[in-house]
Amino acid sequence: MTNFYTLYLYKRAFSDSQMGYAAAMAWVLLIVVAIIAFVLFRTSKSWVHYQGDNR
Repeated sequence: MTNFYTLYLYKRAFSDSQMGYAAAMAWVLLIVVAIIAFVLFRTSKSWVHYQGDNR
């Protein structure tokens, strides 16, 4: 059975009462999202090139 990561996290926390495990999963999710956001912000200037721009 395939679950999304966040649904699995929710099930561990509230269905199985494993709050510590779910909290660790939430920290991992936060770090992964922060890394993806950092990469997107750093590379966003190269996505669009305007014709009159001399960069």
